[in-house]
Amino acid sequence: MIKNYIKTAWRNLWKGRIFNLMNIVGLSIAIACCTLIFLTVFYEFSYDKFHTNLKDIYQVYTISNRTGGAEKSSAMPVPFSPTLKAEYPAIKFISRSANAGALVKYGNKQIDQNIHFVDPDFLQMFSFPLVQGNAKTAMSDLNSIVITESSAKAIFGNEPALNKTVVLNIGNQEQPYIVSGVVKNIADNSSITFDILLRFEQIPWYQTEKDVWDNRSHSSLVQFKKGYNTGLFTKQLKPFVTKHFAQEIETLKRDGAKADAQGNVFSLAISPFSDNHFTTDLGGVEGNPISKTYPVSLVVIGCFILIIACINFINLSVARGFTRAREVGVRKTLGAGKWQLLSQFWTETIMVCLVSTLLGVVLCTLLISSFKAVFKSKISLGMMLQPAHLFGILAIFLLVTAVAGFYPALMMIRFKTVAVLKGNVTSAKPGKLRNTLLVVQFSLSTLLIICTIITWQQINYLQNKPLGYNKTEVLSLPINRGIIGEKALQLMRNELRSNNEVVAVTGAYMNMGRGNDGSLRTSVLGFGLEGREIRTNIQRVDYDYLKTLDIQLVEGREFDPKFAGDSTGIIINESMARELGGKNLVGTFLPMYDRQPKVQIIGIAKNFNFKSLHEKIDPLTLTMDKSYSINYIFVKAKPNSLVHAYDDIKKSWARQYPNAEFKGSWINENTERQYLNERRLSGIFVSGAVLAIVISCIGLLAISIMIVIQRTKEIGIRKVLGANVSGIIMMLSMDFVKLVLLASVIAFPIAWWLMDNWLQSFAYRVTIQWWVFALSTLLAIVMAFVTISFQSIKAALANPVKSLRSE
Repeated sequence: MIKNYIKTAWRNLWKGRIFNLMNIVGLSIAIACCTLIFLTVFYEFSYDKFHTNLKDIYQVYTISNRTGGAEKSSAMPVPFSPTLKAEYPAIKFISRSANAGALVKYGNKQIDQNIHFVDPDFLQMFSFPLVQGNAKTAMSDLNSIVITESSAKAIFGNEPALNKTVVLNIGNQEQPYIVSGVVKNIADNSSITFDILLRFEQIPWYQTEKDVWDNRSHSSLVQFKKGYNTGLFTKQLKPFVTKHFAQEIETLKRDGAKADAQGNVFSLAISPFSDNHFTTDLGGVEGNPISKTYPVSLVVIGCFILIIACINFINLSVARGFTRAREVGVRKTLGAGKWQLLSQFWTETIMVCLVSTLLGVVLCTLLISSFKAVFKSKISLGMMLQPAHLFGILAIFLLVTAVAGFYPALMMIRFKTVAVLKGNVTSAKPGKLRNTLLVVQFSLSTLLIICTIITWQQINYLQNKPLGYNKTEVLSLPINRGIIGEKALQLMRNELRSNNEVVAVTGAYMNMGRGNDGSLRTSVLGFGLEGREIRTNIQRVDYDYLKTLDIQLVEGREFDPKFAGDSTGIIINESMARELGGKNLVGTFLPMYDRQPKVQIIGIAKNFNFKSLHEKIDPLTLTMDKSYSINYIFVKAKPNSLVHAYDDIKKSWARQYPNAEFKGSWINENTERQYLNERRLSGIFVSGAVLAIVISCIGLLAISIMIVIQRTKEIGIRKVLGANVSGIIMMLSMDFVKLVLLASVIAFPIAWWLMDNWLQSFAYRVTIQWWVFALSTLLAIVMAFVTISFQSIKAALANPVKSLRSE
């Protein structure tokens, strides 16, 4: 029986090969795209899942209910973690966490490495397996370090690493350390990455901060004992907060902080480490978290494409079904039952879906490299062979087969035998379900078009909005580890002084945007003034900073080496000036540092976007305070010789530091890197919209064929009675245009709500214009009309005598 079904199905599929080829093309493209999309989503949600104790690990953060709203921060004071563990027995392990860079010296080798400062519990909390050493004792000694396999290979080659001594240069201080363990190389889907683990007590400023509670500098990670109700922890922390953060609470109350529903102006809370990869509202989390909007958008678009493909399959199958109505009637007359017919049609569906799935997987393997390049994804072909992913592909196959195959098969077995044999089946009016499916298809397509246009507008706005400084002619040069920033700046100044293509050179603590070193720094300082707290971002700069970046002065002057007092002076931005009162500020003094002389305001700079456009311009203070290091050199070049200047600067760096990698990049490149997620989202919407429109148009073509078949006799009669070609084309097209218009009206409010919420994440954003909706509707109508026209023109030009004879 099954063999007979397969043979019959093959004959029928071959007979309708044009329809079935359209089905296979649409489905295989959709399955390939969905596979790539869902693999990417799975990868994003797989972050940190390899940690055995993940469900018991949390990150502690503070909530300060300031007058401007609740402010969350993961930064903690140095004595916080050991004190918390001592006072709360529910905590099994705890570790402080901070990152830095170091120059590792071994023999004649000097290698840059990423340092992760942690406490001894770290290796027992997190699943970083040791291939050499013991996790319980590897971090027990202050002078011990644990390194990764790749670091061991880079430093020692093929020599065994255990118990070897290396010299680490951290903060321009050299100290020997003994390798006490080697961990396996860290997986790509890990929030925590490092080359070397070092005891937290070895961080350069530890001794000065070990008993200080009012300076927060690192994150704290805790693991609770099995079975502990973490919901109670926050409530149990109230006495701890009152005891150790009394000064912070007093400051907040003094500044008019508003208590939350529990009566707290300052409190501690915990966030599951399993959510760390998506925790973007909490500064200082491990890794580079991304917004959940990105993977969720991927899932939604993948589902959209799959739904559109299923609708397309149904419409094509229905269109094919009308040409097979007499076949069904004859088979019923000869005794075929409903289940036999259903089995036959479903066998055909399974065969088409199976071929589509296999072709989709093949197409996926061919496209994966391009997909990874465009969307910066880290998926691999090997992921497809994992049982969970194979099951997912099988589930997609079964879902498409069940959803797309049921209605067409049911429709065909419900044909009335007598009516079919009399030829009355084609006179039926268009079904409500068919029109509903078409509306759903074009609603999703229009939705994606609107999202594409608005994301493109926002990205274009981000790229072109004036930031208040020169970003096109200034080269940002990160200073490598082990190199003293001030010395490097002076050497580059001397080296480039005679270069006619260089306008100015300066240095800074923070970069503009995200450079080739991949790091983002920020430093916020709070101090009391006239009974209230003033908070400001701090940027250490050097002479010619404003000149190099073309930042305008509103009042006062820039730092000048002719004035000895400028080394303790500051320049503030307009936001900081407003915070201080706004008038006659140049020449006044501020008590910014405890136990240090007041600093004088020598100038006020015009506001500029020193952070991404996701954030408004906060108060900023420029200082030459040497307690902040110079981490970046900025070089301004003449606009007509940027390429040549870049080459000269690179050569100058190589002469001064032949063993240090040159990581220079133009600031406009740095600022664009801040919006990688937005670019990915835009690319997703563009790709999704194109695919949705293409697949929808294939389905629309099928419907137009079906309509023409149903109305062949009507068209012939109209032509005999004098109807012209254009009139017939408009008659056949208007029904579809109305449905597309209805689809657009349905898509409008959904698209507006989605994109308005997305735009809220930007402090500076475009407004949603009415013409976006009009343009998206016009595009959908044009696409639909062009698709329908092929079949409409063919029907309108057909000989009416032939049409009437065929009927």
